[in-house]
Amino acid sequence: MRRPTSITPPPDADARSGGLEEAADEPADELSPADRLIQEGDQSTPDSRRFMALLKELANFRSLRDPLASLCDDMRLTPTQVHALGWLGMDGPTQVGVLAQRIGITKKTITGVVDRLEDMGMVERGRDAEDRRAVTAKLTDKGCELYKIINLMTDSGVRRLMGLLEPADRESLFGIIERMLARLKSASPAR
Repeated sequence: MRRPTSITPPPDADARSGGLEEAADEPADELSPADRLIQEGDQSTPDSRRFMALLKELANFRSLRDPLASLCDDMRLTPTQVHALGWLGMDGPTQVGVLAQRIGITKKTITGVVDRLEDMGMVERGRDAEDRRAVTAKLTDKGCELYKIINLMTDSGVRRLMGLLEPADRESLFGIIERMLARLKSASPAR
């Protein structure tokens, strides 16, 4: 007998399974994004694979990827802490949960990051003016000074990267990114 290739049971599976596991009958629209991608299988394209390969190759150049590596070493900061300082410097006081999303870490992890930055005198916590339940983080004067250094070092790395391109190529790159951003903004629901 040939085994079914589908991961969803046939409609009469409950009768054959003796009523096992009701959870298997979850509708497909309740799948997590990761489960949905797994179910759909590999849908990569030559363009997406080429783009990922180019990004990976670019990331191998530490001098371009980590202009802040020496700052992390000198200041005894983790890359995540530098990332948090960067976002707070760009955006100002930010809800801690939003900061976690921007950095790509969990709310539990951001608590420890903010704790350590607060202990170092770089960040202070407060309450959101619009939602008193929400905790915000903002840079202290010491944190603002460090953000200035982070910004200068980041700019230095970006200038090195841009220096590898001819002016016309830089304009093309900017145009492509600006068009991508415009399309992303038009496709995103209003906040």
